[in-house]
Parts: sequence; C-alpha cells; structure tokens
Amino acid sequence: MTVSVFFSYARQDEDLRNELAKHLKILERQGIIDTWCDRDIQAGSERAIEIDERLNEADIILLLVSADFVASDYCYDVELKRALERHSHGEARVIPIISRPLDWQNTPFGKLKVLPRNEKPITQWDNRDEAFYDIAIGIRRSLEELFEAQKQKQVNLYRALLKLGYRQQARLFRRAIASESVAAFLIHGLPEHGQRWLLNRLIVQYLPENLNSKDVVIGMTRLTRQTTVNAFWRELGGRVGIKKRKLTPTEVADGVYDWWRTQDVILVFHHVEESPEDAIQRMIEEFWIPLAQRVQYPGTGDRRNKLLMFLVDYEGKAEDWELPFVEKLDAAWKPHTPIKTPEIQEFTENELMDWLDGEYSDLPPELTHGIDDKVEEILDISEGGIPELVLIEICDQCGLNWYEEKDKWLRL
Repeated sequence: MTVSVFFSYARQDEDLRNELAKHLKILERQGIIDTWCDRDIQAGSERAIEIDERLNEADIILLLVSADFVASDYCYDVELKRALERHSHGEARVIPIISRPLDWQNTPFGKLKVLPRNEKPITQWDNRDEAFYDIAIGIRRSLEELFEAQKQKQVNLYRALLKLGYRQQARLFRRAIASESVAAFLIHGLPEHGQRWLLNRLIVQYLPENLNSKDVVIGMTRLTRQTTVNAFWRELGGRVGIKKRKLTPTEVADGVYDWWRTQDVILVFHHVEESPEDAIQRMIEEFWIPLAQRVQYPGTGDRRNKLLMFLVDYEGKAEDWELPFVEKLDAAWKPHTPIKTPEIQEFTENELMDWLDGEYSDLPPELTHGIDDKVEEILDISEGGIPELVLIEICDQCGLNWYEEKDKWLRL
C-alpha cells in the first residue's frame, strides 16, 4: 500500500515545503508514500479541478501552517475546510505542521496533534534540519498508525461481509452440519454471484474449527470429455497420496477414507458446470455415495471428524440437472444424498440496508455516511445487486481492492 500525501501550503512557504519534501524523499524511495503539491499540475490541466481531485484522494494531508496560510482564502476556506471534513469522516488524516510563529491554537485545526514536537515552529529551530527530521519521524509514526488502522479495517470489513446475504444457503448448510458430520452440497448460480465467496464463508463462519482440515480442490474441466475421466481420477487420487497411473473411483474413495479416519476432510469440485451431467452423476454414484456410506458405518473412524463435499457451479447450469439432490432436509434425508442449496440470487435493497444498519459500528465511515444513498449507489453500480459486483464495490468504497483481498480471504 502506497500512501498518498497532499501538501497544503501558502506560496510564501514554498521554500519550507520544498525542504520538507526532501526529508520525506526516503519514504518515497521506499515506496511508502507518494507526495503531491500544486507544482505537480501538468500544463493544460484545470488547476482547481486537479487540486480538488488530489485533495479528495489523499490519505494524509499536510498543512504547512503560517500567517500566510491562514490569510490565504484558498488555503483556509477551501483546502483546510475540505481536509477537516475528510479527517472528521475518517477518510484522511490531517497533520498540521507549524512552519512559522502564529496564534494557531484557536483555529479549526487547533485540537489536532501538530508537528514538530513541542509545537515549536520550524523557523525557530536553531538547526532546521533537526526540525525537518523531527517532522519526518512524526510522519513515519503516523504512517505506521495508518497501516495498522488499515489492517484493522480489512479485518473488520471481512468479518462484516461474512454476514451479508446468502441467508437461505447458510441456513440449510447450518442445519445439515448440526445433525451430521458427513454431507455434500451443490452451490450454484449465474456468473459473478459469489459462489466461491459463499463456499469459503460457510467454512469460516460455521466451521472455524475445521480451518486446518485436509483440503482437496479440483477443477472439473477434466471431465469435459469422456477420454479424460481417467486423468481426473488420477489427479484426485494423487491429491490423496495414491500413486498409480490408472485408478478406480473405489481406490480414490479408499484414500479419502484413510484421511478421514484421523482428520477432517473437505472436497471441493469447482466448475462442475463444465462437466456432462452424466459424469457428475457417475462421480456421485461411484465415488461419493460409497464413501459417505462407509464413513457412516458404525465402528469406523472418529465419527467427530467431518467429511464434506462441495460441487460448485459458476454458470447456473446445475439448476436444470435431474440428479438425485435434495432441496429440503427432513427425517428421510441421508448424508450420502447431496444437498442442492437454493440458487444464489442478487442482493436486495433490504438485505443491503439491514446489513449496513446491523454492522454500522464495524464498518468504515465511507460506507455508513448516508446509508440510503449508499445502498442505491451500490445497487446501481452492481447492476441490480449482482453479489460479486456488490463485494467489489463495497471494497472499492472502503479503499480496498477486492481482487487483492480475495486472494487473502478465499482459501478454497
């Protein structure tokens, strides 16, 4: 993460700004900050528009405070006003730097922590290099605090997102694992509906003790042609430690069973929509059902160990399959029968509103300021609440990159 630093200063203090920029150069060379001032405006650009854009994007705003700064209508009435608004909303951090002596304590920024230390103006230091060094150290400390706050923001947002939508799927999953240690689930929906996010959410939210389970994750594209079935079983067998060129589903099931006897096992088959329906049926009949029945047989391994299988469809094709899935859990349901969770739908206005209200205290102000308008904006940008587009927009509004965070958040 590179922090954007904006210099707000009066023209009369340009020499002091230039000197401060030199002392911050090491932070720039380390890729920690990226500084900007009005001298960086390119020829032909609209000055006021450029300054406004940079000010609204900055993570840290440095105010070089002097009598000239206070006397400048633009510095005081425009830049300072906007900087303090963003500071009060938690969108940026404002750091006043006392450049020259003045009565600043009763100004709008008078309650903020200032630099250099002891509130001594730069021009009153016998050695100005020491003053700038002190300011640079203070800014580095603020950066460390900012990075720590950013990490906490990521953690809080992740925890909050685990509670957004997917209630029907979560409820069915919860009921199944509450009564049985063995179960298989079909997660399905149209593209960009967050199938992989839902899969990982179910494990993290409802089975946190299984985060150290033995995982087998396979892409089902190998079953697109009948001639590659053997290659699929060979890969799945290899994942469970069986080294043979030709494997049967029974032999692979034996390997998974041996794992399950000593630990939790989670099997994930992504992109089942790319496989023929009859290939998925064969996998269920020849691999999953015998394995699940064997695990359920009295006197076998530790019945507390969980064996879970997930079939994940990213195109919505499974909705038309006529496979022996169950959609409701009743007394007749047996764990070897896969559960077809409800098809993933778009997030609704009420879901987003309830989520923002319920998670208000843990969400950053970028999301909670003007909730009604925020919900409308998110729905508009996400094409009516398409789940993954909603997640992308929420992260974007919080200053995070969904694709970068996804790599950290999604294990399976």
